[in-house]
This record gives sequence, structure tokens and C-alpha cells, in this order.
Amino acid sequence: MARSPGTGAMCPDCLERRIRSDLAGSGLSFVHGVSDSPLPFASSAVVQMASDGSDQCIGSQKTCGYFVLVVLNGGKTYVDTKKCENNPLEQSLIFKDDNHCAVQADSSPGIEHVGDLQSSSSSNNQQLTVNIITKLTPVYYLGRVATTEIRDLMASYMNLSIEQDVINSLNLLCENTISGPAGLGFLSFVGFSAFDDIHPSGLVRHPNILPVLAVVESSDCCYMFQPKAPYTLENIMHYSPEALCSDWHIRFFIYQIMSALAYLHDFGVHHGNLKPSTILMSDSLWPYLSISDISHVKQNRGFGGPEGSILNSCCAEEDCSSRSIFASFNLPSSLDWSSHFKRWWTGELSNYEYLLVLNKLAGRRWGDPAFHPVMPWVIDFTVRPDENSDIGWRDLTKSKWRLAKGDEQLDFTYSSSDVPYHVSDECLSELAVCSYKARRLSKTILRSAVRSVYEPNEYPSSMQRLYQWTPDECIPEFYSDPWIFVSLHSEMSNLALPSWVTSSEEFICLHRDALESDRVSQQLHHWIDITFGYKLAGEASVEAKNVMLPPSDPSRPKSIGRRQLFTKPHPKRLISTPHSAYHNKVESCARCQRKGSNSTTDVLLNDCNPPNMFSQVDYLEEFEQATLFMELQHHLNPIYSYSNTAACCCSSVKYLKRQFSDQEVLQPDSVLSVVPDFDFGSYLECFESDDSSSIGYQELLRWKQRSCSVIEHHANDIFSIGCILAEIYLHRPLFDASLLAAYKETGMLPGALHELPVHVRLLVESCIQRQWERRPCSKHLLESPYFPPSVRSAYMFLAPLQLLCTSGDRLKYVTKLASEGTLKAMGEFAAEVCAPYCLPFVSSSRLDVDTESCLRLLKEFLKCLSVQAAKKHILPIIQKILQVPEYSHLKVSLLQDSFVRELWKKLGKQTYIEKVHPLVIANLHNSPNKITASSASIVLIGSSEELGIPITVHQTVLPLIHSFGKGLCDDGIETLVRIEVDFLGKVLLSSKFSPC
Repeated sequence: MARSPGTGAMCPDCLERRIRSDLAGSGLSFVHGVSDSPLPFASSAVVQMASDGSDQCIGSQKTCGYFVLVVLNGGKTYVDTKKCENNPLEQSLIFKDDNHCAVQADSSPGIEHVGDLQSSSSSNNQQLTVNIITKLTPVYYLGRVATTEIRDLMASYMNLSIEQDVINSLNLLCENTISGPAGLGFLSFVGFSAFDDIHPSGLVRHPNILPVLAVVESSDCCYMFQPKAPYTLENIMHYSPEALCSDWHIRFFIYQIMSALAYLHDFGVHHGNLKPSTILMSDSLWPYLSISDISHVKQNRGFGGPEGSILNSCCAEEDCSSRSIFASFNLPSSLDWSSHFKRWWTGELSNYEYLLVLNKLAGRRWGDPAFHPVMPWVIDFTVRPDENSDIGWRDLTKSKWRLAKGDEQLDFTYSSSDVPYHVSDECLSELAVCSYKARRLSKTILRSAVRSVYEPNEYPSSMQRLYQWTPDECIPEFYSDPWIFVSLHSEMSNLALPSWVTSSEEFICLHRDALESDRVSQQLHHWIDITFGYKLAGEASVEAKNVMLPPSDPSRPKSIGRRQLFTKPHPKRLISTPHSAYHNKVESCARCQRKGSNSTTDVLLNDCNPPNMFSQVDYLEEFEQATLFMELQHHLNPIYSYSNTAACCCSSVKYLKRQFSDQEVLQPDSVLSVVPDFDFGSYLECFESDDSSSIGYQELLRWKQRSCSVIEHHANDIFSIGCILAEIYLHRPLFDASLLAAYKETGMLPGALHELPVHVRLLVESCIQRQWERRPCSKHLLESPYFPPSVRSAYMFLAPLQLLCTSGDRLKYVTKLASEGTLKAMGEFAAEVCAPYCLPFVSSSRLDVDTESCLRLLKEFLKCLSVQAAKKHILPIIQKILQVPEYSHLKVSLLQDSFVRELWKKLGKQTYIEKVHPLVIANLHNSPNKITASSASIVLIGSSEELGIPITVHQTVLPLIHSFGKGLCDDGIETLVRIEVDFLGKVLLSSKFSPC
């Protein structure tokens, strides 16, 4: 099987075949490619490892068996310690400036060999990439593909044991004991100023840098393994902006990004690619920067080609069946909507390609069934499409959902719902995508997404039946891939084609012709309005019967959803794309054999004159409308970098020597050569915070005047931070190309800045200064008054909880800090922010040895949280523990009278009676554990006097009486007797009433 020499972006089929070949036997399966362009070409992929069911909790996020595999160019040229006498990694790279680097050999420490970086050999470039990766994070390096070691590494991550040494070191520090540099180095990352001078290169991961689990070498490339993050900041801003629920949370988020950026800059590495899509986020919205997105590493993944290069030759395998599919694409790699719109409007870009651009802007992802690119159905497959006939064409002014359900049903749904809506699902659901692609997907995926019981005969058997069955829209594969109809499963027949075609290739050709036809081109803007445009909101959505069912919890993070790209009607296309411009099967297509071409289109494209069918006035009117429409859509072309010039991503920093064997894990040393002083009391003082004093404008102004940067590339990262911060507040980008050009030329700031709060505006203006020297450096930005003390203390408190280690050790650490008064010192609001990160350790604890820590942590949060916060964060955990039927030492501890009284006091009597008391009674049913039942009995007896006669009778006695003969245990009967004798009897006697 021949391969092309390039290892850049590849089509999904080639990428899957390469990964299957190189990593055969590793237990990893290819899921889908991760593309940065509208087309499905990628140099990284999501892979899955079979889970053994031992998922554990990382804070509030579970690990899962999904990983991102990044292909790095180079292979053996990276490192070959056995064959290469002068291992390139035994040299130290010293970067002098943007264009030159010096390579200093160990054997000659005083001699420098200076060469031009831009014309240096690829081995130097590859060496730099490995240096960057290993410099910034601990990496397990495999000098060859070793499938057993890969499985072990993935299992170590899923079992949360990769960073066990760091949490162990931190726990020892809490006892004023120093063991190794791991804990001290970690504290230096999170702001403990006593250890600012400690820089543990490659030994400890910064808590906001995504882990790199391994770098694995194959014959002609390297693979970098990273965990898959569930969200990006771009996802959150587009689909769940309310997840960043307050100004404080935004500051906390930016502080974390700045901490990671300061870490990169400390080691002379600039990111160079900061934007919302490269800021990854966990389920708990903890942000990460990925080393694979750093500009130099990303360029070495194959995305560093010239801006605007055409992606039309990305099939690395000579015999790839997709080569013919992608050969005719004329879509540049840059995602510049304005230029794409111009080319589409004038007929240069096809409907298919323009729709792919809109899909990418809306966040849709190739290969992801939950958010696959969407296309319109344009025919119903009853007859061969004929532009001269109205039969068989789909109405593009209505959604497929509306056509399938009917106006009467949608009107009834809208009028009868508590929250009015017409559409309850996405325009293209995961169920529909997997049903469409059922012939090509594995049975495992079909059982997961379609139906747990695999029944091949239940899938639509023909294209016409498929169209009639689905209320969802179409997928791009039905316009481009003849293999979509061919079944991989022997028990499932091929998807039957309409009777008016003889082959899948002919169908694809005719179906694509229908999509590109004049009829569809003149109506496509209506479908765009419904799917991506102004008919997604407001009165227009009501008239179009296109109102979406709103999410039940808007603050819950989402990675999918409807993004409204346009707020005004989309212009109608001026002219269609000629058949020969998008169809590449010239020999097999009758239309391609016809002499001549569409002269109208040729005139328009070549001479830029209006076509004959338009009068000059009509053309100018259409042109004016299209131009005005473009001017309103600057948010679709965001810019986050002041300088787009490619440059070396490292400054004048000497990289430490690092030598690899064929198989080596890079771990920190066990002892420090010089043991610094550590005082746990001084560490605790760092958590004291007082946000009561408001941020003064003059204080921020003085801070801004002291701002300065010394490295231009680092200052460009700060510019990106300013743009991102402004966008979070504005809900739209700060700069596009024209606004940035005007700012560079005249210094005129975007008018949107005036919409920002004063303190935010001042910080943003400081970050986007035209003179890069006047922008603050990353460390100075961390010290800005914009970040209140509670942000810094909460970050220091929470960062260790993001370590990849067992929940028991993290529980031990956070309990120690909480019991020393840190939650109280941070304040009520910061404690509430910390609760979702800490309390899940309690609910997930299964070991009796952790009981004391769980109880102490709950008590500390009960003291520090407000009543409302306690109901939100603590009550559900208490309920969950009490509902578990099995015995646990923690449940018995929660049923102790002293804890119940604390809980009662915080939540109030009414909440206790409604939410907790019935669960205590439930522990006396169905022969529970004797110890648990006894504890529940004591609680009920002890609470009777506090509750009083009426409540005790109705909430305790009657429920227990009703349980007679229904599983009430002996302790339950004894509880009834004790309440009657010890409490009710005494009360009755004291009231001079005799018992019956």
C-alpha cells in the first residue's frame, strides 16, 4: 500500500487507515477526524479505548475512553538513540531572535552554530516541536509503537494515577514535610509567591495545560495522545452563554487562562493561536490550553501551509476510494466567510461548498453524529429531477420538520405547550445521521445511537423511503460519496437507489446536479434563513413555524446547538455554478461531454459584468443588497491576532538537555538538591481574601500605566486575551479584518468597546495597545486589580483538585485545607464557587477510610455556605447517600444526631422535613443493615421532641404504621414504641390526659 510523502491533513478514510495500521493491537478504535476546515481533512482524530466500567470522578468530570490523537510530522527524525550517534535531543536549542537559532552541542559548550531558522532542515523543526512538548509537560515517550505500553498508558489515565506523586507531595506539604519538587513546583504555578523561583521544566503539569499522555513514534510520523475535552470556549459562547453565569466567573476563567499563558511565557514559548476554539473546557468549565494548538506544534501537524492554500489533494493513500470525491473541491483552507460569500454569490463557489462553510461557522463537525454537517433535501426521489418540471422538487421555503409534521400539528404544539415551540429536536439529529449512514457504521454505534437491539430490517431500505421517513434534513455524503449506499453488514442490504439511475455514481452526479441547479440556487437562501439565519429567532421564527424548544437548563454547558449566523434575510444567489466547475467525472458524465459551457456564468466570472438576463439596474440593486448584507456580518470573520506573520514560537530561552530511550517515562526526581523553607501557616494566609472594597478606576488606571512587554510574540498573545475577554462580555467578536486594519492605521478603537463595563474596557484597551511594548506582560496582567483576591484564593484552592490522581487523595488534601479555615477565609461567595468541585468527592466515596474526611468536608461547607447554596450543593449529596440501599460507614455517620442537628439548623425545619426526614424513615424498610437501621431509629426518636406532637404524628408515626407488613424492620417497630412511651406518653401525662 503506497503512501504519499506528506503527513499533513488527510481525508478521513486515509487517516483512519493510517491509524489502524500504525496502532494495530493497541485497543484504540478510530471514531472521527478533527478538522479545522469546512472539509473533512484532518491531522488529528478522536479515538476510543474500550472502558472496563471503572470510570472515576475528576472533580465534577468523569474520565472516559475518548482521546485525541495528533499526528506530528517526522517519525524517526525526532529521535533515534540507538541509530544516531549524535542524538539531536542531546543538544540545547538557544533561540536568539525570530529568524536565527543557535545549536549548542554538549561536547563544545562554548561553540555556537548559527543558522537561518526559516531555511533550516526539517529535523531542527521537528526537534523544536519535541523540545516544546517535553519542556512544558511530563511526557511518556515511546520510541516505537508498543501496543501494550499504549494500553497501559491509557489505563493509567482512566484509573487516575498519572499525577499521584504531585498530590502525595502536596499532602506531605500540608504536614510541613517536603518530599521532591512536585508539590513545590505545582504551588509555584498556582500563585504561591514563596516559590516563584522554582521552574520544574517538564516535571509537573500546569493545572490549565491539557495533559499529554504520550508521544509514540511510528515509521514516518509521531502520534501525540491527549484526553478529549468535552467543550471549547467557542461552544460555550455559542450554545450556552449563560454557563459563565456572573462577572466573577468570567474573571476566574480569564485568570486561569492567564496563569497558563504566564507559564508558557516563563519558558519562552508563545501560544500564537489563542482564540475561543483553542480554549478547551471540562464539564465543570475548568479551562485548558492544549500544547497541540501552540503555533509551532500546529504548523508541524500539517496546518502550516500558505494561507488560502487549496485543500484538494489530501488523500495520502494511493488507492483511497475517496480520492475522486475530494478531487473537485475548490474550497480554500481559510475560513473567511466574506470571500466565500462573494464567490458563491457570483457562481464561482458551488452551493455544496458554501453550505459546508456555513456548517463550519455554525460549529458542526465532520464525523460527529451528534453534530454532523447538514444539507437540504432538494428532491423527493419519486422522479428524475427535471428543472423544466415542478414535480419531485422539495419546497425550500419550509423546514423538513414542517413538511413532515404539517402546519396543523405544529400549530397545535405551539398553542398547547407551556413554553411555545414548533421544533423539539435539531434539524439533523444523531438518530437521523446514524440511520442515514447505517450501512457504513459499526453495529456498536448503531446499538448506541439508534436502537439497543440491532434489527437491520427496521432501517429504511431505499432513498425514497428514507426521505419519507425522516423529519430531519440531509447529510453531505448523499451528494458526494457513492459508498454511502454500500452495506458493510451481510444481513443489511444496500440502500436502494431510485429506479431512474443505474449506479450509485450516477445517482451522486444527478443528486449533486439538483443541488447546484438554477431552481435550487434561486431558493436556497430561504433554507439558509431557516437553518442558519434570521428565521431562528423573533417573529420570523414564529411565522416560519421554526421556534425551537428552549433548553431546560440554559446554564448547563453544551457542545451542540443552533447558532444563528445571520440576523437579516440572506441574499438570493445571483447565478448558479456551471456543471463543469464542480463535477470531476468528465468521462462518465453526459453533461460534461456537451460542447460549450454556461456562457452566462463564464461572462460573469471572467469579465465581472452582469449576465444578460439582468438589467443593469436589477444587477446594481442585487449587488447593493449583497454588499449591505456582508457589512452586517463582520462577526463571522473574527480576528484574535494583531500580527498574522509566521514566526518562531520561542524566545531567547535555553532548553534543557533531554535524552530519550526507546521507552521512557519522564518523572520528577524524588528529592531536592536544596530544600527550601516551607511554612504551612504562610501558605494558609494566601487564602485570606476580602472583596468588599470595589475596584477603583484610578487604581486600574495606575496599573495600566505601569504595563509593558519585552517580547513581541508574548505581547501578541496578550492582544488575543483582550479580544477574547471583550467577546465574552459583548457576545460578539471585537475585531474583524476591516476593523483591525482601521485600528492599525488610525488608532481608532472599535465602537463596541464603549459597551463594556468600565473596568473591563480599561483592561481590554491595555491588552490591545497598538504598540506591543505598552501591553502588559502575562505576569503583570495576573496582578491586575481586575482580579479580586477571592479569584486568586479560589484558584489556589481548586487547582490541585484537577490533578490526575485518585479521588481519595484529593479528598484528603481539600479536607485538610477546609478544616484549617480556608473556606471561611475566602468568603461565602468563593466557598460556593468551590463547592461543585469539592463535594462530588463525597458523593463518589466508596471507601470507609474516607468517611472522616467526607464528614469533615461537609461540616466545613455547612458552616461557610449560605442557606440557598447549602440547599443547592449539599442537600442533593445527602439525599443521594441516604438513598443508597447498601450499608456505608458514611451513611451511618450522616445519621448521627449531631450531624443531623447541624443540617437541620442550616437548612431549616421545613426543608429537613420535606427533603431529609422521609429518607431517614426509608432506612427502616426492607430489612436494611442493622447498624444503619439503628442509627436511623435514634435520629427519629431524638427529633420527636424538636418536631412536636402534630409533626411527629404525621411525619414519623403514621409513615411507620403504614409500613407494617411492608418490610418495616424490628428497629422501626422499636422506634414506634419508644416514641409513644418516651415522648408522646410524657406529653400526654403532662397535659393531664390519660392514655387509652
